[in-house]
Amino acid sequence: MWAPARPAFLEGFSLHANTHLHANDRQGLERLCRYGARGALALERLSRAEDGRIAWRMKRPLPDGTTHLFFTGLELLRRVASLIPPPRSNLTRFHGVFAPGAKLRPFLLPQAGAEPKPEEAPAAPLRGARPERTCAQ
Repeated sequence: MWAPARPAFLEGFSLHANTHLHANDRQGLERLCRYGARGALALERLSRAEDGRIAWRMKRPLPDGTTHLFFTGLELLRRVASLIPPPRSNLTRFHGVFAPGAKLRPFLLPQAGAEPKPEEAPAAPLRGARPERTCAQ
């Protein structure tokens, strides 16, 4: 069955949500893990220029025809280091109602120290309604 593509592009990042694995697809799982664990830089695109600077070959040329970017060692380290998050910073950002300052957040998340409410008695089932079934039934 054909499913439409589900790509998302936002602020320079892309996500393709059509990737899925079957429960017993070990090769697919290995491929996905290798993809997620790959390095931030493709080392085969780095080379040393004749003047000693480091050349980065881009995937596609820029509109002006530039195919390589040249950096000194320190310049490249500064750019790569800027990609590393600061220590002890949250890597998960919450937005919308789960954001720290959202007005509805206290109604969605349990409060620390709050005692759980006793369970209410279940309402009588509607006439003609099917009984709930668990996975084991």
